[in-house]
Amino acid sequence: MSNAAFIDDWNNIIPFKIKITDLEKPTEQFVYKSILQFFKLMHYDVASYENMYSDSNETLTMKRVELVARINYIYQLCSDSKQTSFLYVDLVKPSKNIAYLDSGVELLYFRMLSFVAGKKIIHLLKVLLNYLFYTNMVKETVLEKANNCAQEYSELNAKLNQEQITKEEKKIRANKINRHIDDLKLHLPQLKNQIETLQQRKHKLQENISTLKANDQQLADKIIKLKIEHSELAELLVADDEASSVREIKQSLTREIETLTETEKELQQAYQIHVSSINQIRPCNALLEKMLLIGMDESCKNLRGAIVELNSLCDKLRKQRNNLTNLSDTLQNNCEELDGLLADKNQELEVRRKVLEKNDRRKDSKHLEQEKRLKALDQANEIYAQLLVVQKAEMQKVIVMVEQALKFIN
Repeated sequence: MSNAAFIDDWNNIIPFKIKITDLEKPTEQFVYKSILQFFKLMHYDVASYENMYSDSNETLTMKRVELVARINYIYQLCSDSKQTSFLYVDLVKPSKNIAYLDSGVELLYFRMLSFVAGKKIIHLLKVLLNYLFYTNMVKETVLEKANNCAQEYSELNAKLNQEQITKEEKKIRANKINRHIDDLKLHLPQLKNQIETLQQRKHKLQENISTLKANDQQLADKIIKLKIEHSELAELLVADDEASSVREIKQSLTREIETLTETEKELQQAYQIHVSSINQIRPCNALLEKMLLIGMDESCKNLRGAIVELNSLCDKLRKQRNNLTNLSDTLQNNCEELDGLLADKNQELEVRRKVLEKNDRRKDSKHLEQEKRLKALDQANEIYAQLLVVQKAEMQKVIVMVEQALKFIN
């Protein structure tokens, strides 16, 4: 790149303007202002260098050395060569003053030095300008990447903090689980003994269940037989309509029996009266018969006719009483037979119903009790098995989490 093109590029991008004469004979102030302006465009902190020429000589020298070191670092970094160096003298005397020299040899020598020094300043400024071009060109990309990196860093940092918190929580949880595991290990023998006891009880209950099943089968057979007998007896049972009609007949017969009983009582009373009358008449009758044998008149014959009539009437009444007594006894016997039959049937049915209900309740209660005990034991066994599975799973999870945590820490 020619110096003219370099000056145009420099003046287009950097506020500190330069001229061709500044490049031919650079001064310390020129180099200082150019570098300072470059640092400002690069957003470097140059507050300590802005007023350094107003400081004391000792402070000025220290700041010059520091500024030269920074310029040299950037110069070597941008030129990608350790052979190019920016020295203290390059800042203090960028071009040699040759006005006081007399000999021609010394004049030529210092002209060469001046030329070399001017070339270095030009090279430095060109390198810095190219670096500035490069930074401006890639600044957006670099800033975007830097922002992304910063965001990713913040996210990773937050994630790391969260993982650290999770790790601490997992450690606390692992400690709790370990304590719980220790407690379970202490209770494990008891649980094993309980499980063995429950298993023994389970075997016994299974044996009892098998026995009960056999008994249930026998009871089922008995129930079937009883059902058959019940169905046979049900066929012999009287229907409700028939039973009501029999009851009505029984009631009517009972009323008739009561009427006949009263009639019988009246007849017995009349019979007793007649008997007493007959007993009173019999001596008279005997006396009259004797008198007839001796012989009597017509009045005796009338008395004999009356006695005959009375005897025939007494016989009729006795026959009626006997017939009514026989009828009453027959009806009473029939009613008693019907009452007995009904009572026997009702009692038999009630006994069978109670026996069946008792057997059903007994079997149901036994089944329910055995089923409840079996369910309780099965549930207890399942609970203990689930507890063991859960504890094993938790132990496995804790082991995995601890391994992952150790891997993450390492």
